[in-house]
Amino acid sequence: ANAALLAAAVLALNDDKLAARLDAWRAAQTAKVAAEPTDAP
Repeated sequence: ANAALLAAAVLALNDDKLAARLDAWRAAQTAKVAAEPTDAP
């Protein structure tokens, strides 16, 4: 997964549409993280 994200980031350097999609995906991933950690098993 990390290699794919790195490849997408490199390609996004020359592709504004891809850069916008990558930024949106990263923002969505960040939004999924709980503001407060829980001790769920």
